[in-house]
Amino acid sequence: MCKRSNRGFTLIELLVVIAIIAVLIALLLPAVQAAREAARRAQCVNNMKQLGIALHNYHDVVGTFPTSFWRRTRNTQGGTAEDGTNRHSWISMTLPYLEQTNVYNAMNFQVGVGGGTGNIFGRINSTAAMTQINVLMCPSDPSPPISSFPRTDQGVGPNSNSGPKVCYLGNFGDNHNDDATWWTFPNLPAARDNGFGEWGTFTGIMCRSGGTVAFRDVTDGLSNTFGVGETLFESCDWFTWANPNGTTSGTSCPICYMRITDHKKDSASATDSNNWRVGFGFRSMHPGIVNFLFCDGSTRAIKCSINRINYRALSTRNLGEIVSSDAY
Repeated sequence: MCKRSNRGFTLIELLVVIAIIAVLIALLLPAVQAAREAARRAQCVNNMKQLGIALHNYHDVVGTFPTSFWRRTRNTQGGTAEDGTNRHSWISMTLPYLEQTNVYNAMNFQVGVGGGTGNIFGRINSTAAMTQINVLMCPSDPSPPISSFPRTDQGVGPNSNSGPKVCYLGNFGDNHNDDATWWTFPNLPAARDNGFGEWGTFTGIMCRSGGTVAFRDVTDGLSNTFGVGETLFESCDWFTWANPNGTTSGTSCPICYMRITDHKKDSASATDSNNWRVGFGFRSMHPGIVNFLFCDGSTRAIKCSINRINYRALSTRNLGEIVSSDAY
């Protein structure tokens, strides 16, 4: 009569199997993470292409790229300062071309998107201005759809201190971020040194205070000039899509400046989101690159290692710089 064997796994065999499984998991996890990031990056590129189509359709109808209105348009220093009656962002202007006509129709453009006595404008426009719009959100940005930190200076909503997520900012060029002592460029003419391109000096495509640019004005070439770039929502307290003073940025702050980790309202700190000098800049969570929409509607990844002078040149529309395609 045959004896039945009840032999099971030995401890060594079990440990070998566990070790093999652990090695397989270790090999597969990076590949899974890379695949997920590739999908997020593809979605980000698609978002920017939708913005490009919207900007071109807007240009076909109006004859220029859109602009923001945070102050009245000024051509000389010492002109009228802030005007709270008509403050809206370039994104608000393009809503009908992003299939957001209902949001656009709900916006009262006769008054500002926020502010007014007792924040009356903010309450009037809160329904539209607090709407979350998916095409404006990069899936790689871990920030929440509504910021957990109060928005500054033209935040929206009932208390004028909130606002939905935006990850894409219009390019105002190489003007500094309202402080010429930070991120200095060599030999910068005074006309380009006005903060955020005020008084009609912006060298890019969109400004926070009016002034419009058409295709004909981009003499450096539509395919050689930034139109819109990526950012991280909670890297700057001003960012929200309805804020005219929080939807444009320039190339003064170095690309991929990622040191912003604090939210303590410390405007002097190089790591705080309330410091506009470091907050207004292009950055992303995509490894090693930031996506940019060029004025011709193409979307390209710009390496974080790009030479700063070349980066600056790509943001200006008519200064005659030549940047080789292999430089970025």
